Amino acid sequence: MMWKSVCVLGMLVTCLPVWGQSPYKTSAPEKEKIVEELTYYYEVSSYTPPVQVDVTKTANPITPEGAAIQMLAIMHAQDYDRWFSLWTPESQAMMKEQYKKNGTGPDVFKSAWAKLFAGHTVALTKKIETGPYVIVIVTLSPATPTAAPAQPIEMELVFKQVNGTWMPTQEMASDPVLDNWKTPNTVTRRVVRSK
Repeated sequence: MMWKSVCVLGMLVTCLPVWGQSPYKTSAPEKEKIVEELTYYYEVSSYTPPVQVDVTKTANPITPEGAAIQMLAIMHAQDYDRWFSLWTPESQAMMKEQYKKNGTGPDVFKSAWAKLFAGHTVALTKKIETGPYVIVIVTLSPATPTAAPAQPIEMELVFKQVNGTWMPTQEMASDPVLDNWKTPNTVTRRVVRSK
């Protein structure tokens, strides 16, 4: 560090540091690292038997299953405004911002929901519990056999209890459990600082 006298306010003289190349010699740097491991515990259970969902009927969201059935019925009815109102306030704010950025509107969702439910039976098949969150796995299976066997579609619905009601939330959007629950003991790493 080099020092230089600088006149401040025309009368007060003080020494302020001026950053430049260090005059002190060092050896070649050795790259080192510290790894901080975060553990996310979760429990997976299966509904036995799977809970068949009549998507024309809604349910009370006092349980995660009731919240999932309510959400599926509203999606099936293509009621975007009601669907959006189900989410936690924080999730709604985040989604509004995201949809504004990428130009996503209600019609995109309605079209996707129409395709999703067409010709499929719907069942709740698994429940994942982790911290304050419950993830309900919904499986949509072809209602009638086809010439080429179609794979079932799995959908993950994440809920958090707020004032006695289970509400969908985006808080797990980047959570490793949501991305890796099918492959337990997965180790994920990200570089926090490169230097």
